Amino acid sequence: MATALLACSQQASTPPTVVLVLVDELRKDSFDRWASRTRELASWGGVSFEQMRSVAPWTYPSVVSLLSGLYPQQHGADGEARANRLRRFSPEVPLLQHALGKAGYHTAAFVANPFLREWNPLHVGFDVYQSDFVRDVGNRRPLYPEFADPERMFSPSLFHEIRRHFDARPAERAEFVYVHYIDVHGPWEGAPFEPGYRSSVEFIDARIVELYEYFLERSAGNLFFFVTSDHGRPLGDDLQVGYGSRWRVGKKSMHDFNLRIPFVVLPSPQVGGSGSIEVPSSNVDFVPTLLDLLGLEAPVALPGRSLAGYIRGEVPREDGRPVYSRMSAFGVESDALVHDGRKYMRFFDIDTGKLREKRIFDLAKDPREIRSLGDAFGTADALLERAGSEHGLAFESTLEVADGELEGQLRALGYIDAEPSAERGADPSAEPGAKPR
Repeated sequence: MATALLACSQQASTPPTVVLVLVDELRKDSFDRWASRTRELASWGGVSFEQMRSVAPWTYPSVVSLLSGLYPQQHGADGEARANRLRRFSPEVPLLQHALGKAGYHTAAFVANPFLREWNPLHVGFDVYQSDFVRDVGNRRPLYPEFADPERMFSPSLFHEIRRHFDARPAERAEFVYVHYIDVHGPWEGAPFEPGYRSSVEFIDARIVELYEYFLERSAGNLFFFVTSDHGRPLGDDLQVGYGSRWRVGKKSMHDFNLRIPFVVLPSPQVGGSGSIEVPSSNVDFVPTLLDLLGLEAPVALPGRSLAGYIRGEVPREDGRPVYSRMSAFGVESDALVHDGRKYMRFFDIDTGKLREKRIFDLAKDPREIRSLGDAFGTADALLERAGSEHGLAFESTLEVADGELEGQLRALGYIDAEPSAERGADPSAEPGAKPR
């Protein structure tokens, strides 16, 4: 691999190819433990952002934030806490594929998650948007078996379609490729690996390397290759420790088992930096980072910041900027802020909107957020209010029409009331935090 990198041309007549790989439900700690080949690649000259967090603990708002650079309260791709329904975001939201298309990029997406099929405008602006790897169930939020297609949904099928598409195209135009894998998320019936969380992470690890090698060769090294996730998932006793299940509820929790995600840039001649970056960062930073790397202007004022300096190998000035996340769907309204080594959480009553509880955790001493330091936020109150605002820009969204099956489907997916099992097939004894405390 090192020889292949050295052989790649550092000069190209076209802008860099950009590949963004998202592995659904991949926790940061699990990536560190079991995605050994990707981690090894990153160590050869890539960059890993160790304190990356998602703006939301579930797929829909997180992915739209990743591709827009806007918070959920700005782009509107979110849920409705009191109605157990989703909001369809506006086609006016400036997504990354629109900006790259205008800059001359061929844009293509290969997506294996039913949340992101064509019921919402995420597909708009891509030259190619292939999402038939899972079954189309409209806006009903499907039962696990209902959307699953074991013949198509796993990463080898996506790679086959990616190869088929790009092998038929000359590599003469800049390309942006978004790949959304669901192997780690499951369901795992019919999977080309032993069912389980660890085995799925190890399997997708090899597929990421396979995809990276393909685009590294295709682009002759003129490449930015990103690997990340949308959110994590509970494993072992994550739902029982600390204050227990009251605020640790599967996909609704603001704890770091849901929010901390991997974010690595794999090596290429375009990547001047290397090593592990410990600055607090958010997936809302991806769009300003990429636009900065490509020398493009953002279409609107973005609340995130560019991390491009770290990728170029510069040493940017640290500003201590806080990292904000929120959950506003399926009977929950809460938010969180990471600032100066502490995590601040707020929980609201969904009927009155009034604050119910506040928690503070020291992330260095208490990384699993088990023991609150109290509820005196001090200056963090103002930081939370500012971070949770609309930052001067918000797009209209529409509450989708619910059919008779919607609530049952949401419950089956674990978004309301009853939760799915913590690991869905994983061995708790092999997971982080498996021993009860």
